[in-house]
Amino acid sequence: MIPEEAVVVPLREMNSEPSTEQMLRMLLNREALLISRTTDLPVGTSPGLVAQSTGAFAKAISRSAGQLGRTQGATEGLYRVIMPTGSVARDLVPAVGGGFRGIARAAGSTKISGQVRLIPAVAGTGAAIAAGPLIATIGLAVAGEMLAQHQMNKKLDGLKHALVRIETRANDHDRSVLSTAAGQAGKVAGYLLDQAHIPAISSAAHAFGELDTLTNSYIDRLDRWRDVTHRYAGEERVYGPELLAALVGKRDNPMREFERIVAQTYEGLALRARVTVLEKVAAEYSNPDRSLPHVENLLRDELGHIAERQAQLVGLLDDLSVLRIDSSKVPVAFAVKGTLEARTTFSRLARALHALPDGIPVLTASDQTVLELAPSADGLSVAAPAS
Repeated sequence: MIPEEAVVVPLREMNSEPSTEQMLRMLLNREALLISRTTDLPVGTSPGLVAQSTGAFAKAISRSAGQLGRTQGATEGLYRVIMPTGSVARDLVPAVGGGFRGIARAAGSTKISGQVRLIPAVAGTGAAIAAGPLIATIGLAVAGEMLAQHQMNKKLDGLKHALVRIETRANDHDRSVLSTAAGQAGKVAGYLLDQAHIPAISSAAHAFGELDTLTNSYIDRLDRWRDVTHRYAGEERVYGPELLAALVGKRDNPMREFERIVAQTYEGLALRARVTVLEKVAAEYSNPDRSLPHVENLLRDELGHIAERQAQLVGLLDDLSVLRIDSSKVPVAFAVKGTLEARTTFSRLARALHALPDGIPVLTASDQTVLELAPSADGLSVAAPAS
């Protein structure tokens, strides 16, 4: 019987080949990542990301795992990369308005057996050791992008289902900015897998800059909305048309306009969180002193600010849904209908944004990130685990 094997890839340079005891200590202290092969086949829908065989990431994986034994059927399975931290995924979840349910794997699903043979990733030249930070930072970015995209799409579907009449006749400019940024985020994740940097010819920088400007305008409007809501809080009666005019201005159908803006504000914030991770990892790749703690600290602060804004958006809707909206200044028949619609819409939006969609299992029970890669004709395809 061929024993199970796993390659230990340190996250810092080492002058000599580590012993088994040193490798175990590095894994315990989260100073290394672990690469193994499994005969498991991909079970989820692939996000379409492929690490080209000629790219830096695929080469680093191949060099590091080059000493693994070729067990029967192994080439048909997966490379499983277990990275030492789940920080990026956990910070991303609230920033995209998601939930933690379902992002941890079942106990034992990534467990290495007690008889595993640990292999140092040195390959004689030490080249594979230097690839540790590359594999970890890009792996965390790709796993985070996969998780964030999954939860964001589920949340947007929930918003659409919660308000059957919500239309995507959104402001054409805003819709274009959001759609372009989402497309470029996917491309940048592919660039990271392929070249580990964003090429100069990429239009991602322009798309992300426009997204940043748009999202800042959404944040400014969110602050104004919060001021309006605080002004009316505690009042015995709130005149509905006056409240809606204060929120969205004088419109033919202010409630539909408010719904549209809320949905786009959520989407803009979630996209900004995804882009933040990709941009930071791409920028840090060129930094020779990069380390996981450094990248994580950079991300934690920015993702925390976005998560706070997501919470403010939900809190705003909660506050609006409990206002005592009245209609005494307009004909009763019309006012009652409009008042009930406003109350119902605020409550439905609040419930939709409170809902926490299932994630995809990218974390181990001990809070490590797992990335699975399936060998293909083009290189290594990122495998999305079933949710």
